[in-house]
Amino acid sequence: MKPTYQHQLLTSFYLWFDHFLLSKAQAFKNFETDFYYYADERIQNKRVFGSPYKQWVYDKSIANATTPTISGGAGALSAGISGMILDHENGRVLFNGDVETGAAISGAYSVKNFNTYVSNQNEESLIIEGKYKLNARYTRQLTNVAPYDEVVPAVFLSTTDTNNQPFALGGQDNTITNISAVAFAENTYQLDGILSTFADASKEVFYGIPYTGSPLDEYGAVKSSYPDGYNYTNVSNDYSSNIAMIQNTTVSKISDRMDKFIPIPLYVGFIDFEINKYRFPRQ
Repeated sequence: MKPTYQHQLLTSFYLWFDHFLLSKAQAFKNFETDFYYYADERIQNKRVFGSPYKQWVYDKSIANATTPTISGGAGALSAGISGMILDHENGRVLFNGDVETGAAISGAYSVKNFNTYVSNQNEESLIIEGKYKLNARYTRQLTNVAPYDEVVPAVFLSTTDTNNQPFALGGQDNTITNISAVAFAENTYQLDGILSTFADASKEVFYGIPYTGSPLDEYGAVKSSYPDGYNYTNVSNDYSSNIAMIQNTTVSKISDRMDKFIPIPLYVGFIDFEINKYRFPRQ
C-alpha cells in the first residue's frame, strides 16, 4: 500500500508537535553522563552502550539543545568511527565489535522532557492498560535505560476520527481530523507546562512533510538523506505550499475517579486537536 493522506498527516503532525514543544516550551534538559555497556539480542553484531535517558533531541533547529557528542578514552568520537551509530530513540550508541565492552564511553546530549510516541490505543486503554517505566529526568540512580520500552514522561498521539466536508465547487473538501494526545508527567509543573503550551497552539499551521520524510532510520539514527543533520525548520519550509491548520485545541486533566487506575505515580492530561486541511480527496 502506498502512503495515504492519513500517513502523511500523522507524520507531519508528529514532527510539528515534537518541534513546537521543544522550541516554544524549551522542553528538554542537557546532560553529560557515562554510558553503560549491555547486550541487545536484537543487534548481535554491535556493541551497545546506553545512556540513562531517552529520547535524545536530534532537531538542530532547537536553540540551546546539545547535539549528541560521544567521547571515548582518547577523546571525542566521530560518527562512523568503529561503526558508531547514534540511536536517538533509545538513548544509546552502537559500535562494531572492535570496541571493548569495558570501554569508557561518555557523552553530552539533550533529552526531551516528554518522549513522543504514536499510538493506536484510546485514552482509557493508555491509562488503564499501560505498563510504563518511569525514566525520571531528575534524581535517580544512573544506569542504562532499557531499549524499546515506552517510558514516561511521555505523550501518546493518536488519530481519533476524520471526515470530509464539501468546501468549494470542483470537488474541494475540508478534511477535518481530530488528533488526541495523552500526556503523562512526573509532576504538576511539568503537566501544566505542556497543557499551557498546546492550549496556545490554536490557529497554528504546519506543513505536509511526506511519510518518507521521517528523519530517523531503523537504528534510531538520523537518515543519511540529512547529511548536515535534521533541521525541522529547514525541512518544513520545503513543503510550505502544503498547509494544514490547527483549528482548535482543548486541554484538560484526568478526573480523580480515574487516578486510581494509573500504575505508577504520574500526572495525566489530555490535549485534543482539530486539524483542517483543504484538499481534493477524489483526485
